[in-house]
Amino acid sequence: MQCKICKSRNTKLYKIVNTVPIFQCQECKLAFVDPSVSRKKTEHIYSFVEYKKREAQFVNRYQKTLQLVKRFSRGSNVLEIGAGFGLLSSILSKNGYQVDVLEPDVTPYYLQGLPVKIYTQYFEEFVKKRVKKYDVIILYDILEHVSNPIVSIRNLLKLLNTNGIVIIQTPNYQSIMARLVHNWAWWMVEDHRYFFSKQSFSFLFNKKNWKQLLFSTYEEWPDFKKNLDGNFVNKMSKALYFAWFIPFYFLLRNCMWRFGYGGLYLAIWRYNKQ
Repeated sequence: MQCKICKSRNTKLYKIVNTVPIFQCQECKLAFVDPSVSRKKTEHIYSFVEYKKREAQFVNRYQKTLQLVKRFSRGSNVLEIGAGFGLLSSILSKNGYQVDVLEPDVTPYYLQGLPVKIYTQYFEEFVKKRVKKYDVIILYDILEHVSNPIVSIRNLLKLLNTNGIVIIQTPNYQSIMARLVHNWAWWMVEDHRYFFSKQSFSFLFNKKNWKQLLFSTYEEWPDFKKNLDGNFVNKMSKALYFAWFIPFYFLLRNCMWRFGYGGLYLAIWRYNKQ
């Protein structure tokens, strides 16, 4: 079993999730689903009704993304790959950015009536025909789905302006959350193929083409709590656990995030054309 990131054959079985084997590269610490396991249909996972219930949480998250774009971007042309229901792109558009989105699977309801160009294509198809360049490319919860991360990152170079930035968010399988819960929701082996470590990112973004601007971890409390809820068989054990865990968590979470144990990676790289 060869690692697609660093090409090492030093890989071992890491764990089994819902009968699906997950391997870990011992060199770069990339974890990945056994390539022989086929993907399953996941349409049932993406419900707009359920998304709307958490809209305020996502708006808060994407307002922070807006501030990152303002801080690091040197232009206003944005491409969001896998925009989902389009909430992030709607916020960017309303703040003066010229936004294109790729979303082949769900309807981007939040983009209705906005001057946003929507492409119902997968990234691999899109990149073959495009000549337009972007100042910002956003991949939120996308990199874990692709067939070949190395190829996907190389393809980004075809679409980025010099000094353009890439913003990536992806689950952190080495997080405290993933270690504490019995069934970490972000394994999602029906469709997720890869789970990254900080080391494996270094193989994706080499120093020749890329400069790292930000690398952090975080998670939002509702996500952590929802994952923890699956650990308990009764309300009493849950209440006792949360009585000590909640103060401990909020006291130490910034420290945990700083040392790379948040549930999500959030990273930004700038393209440096040689």
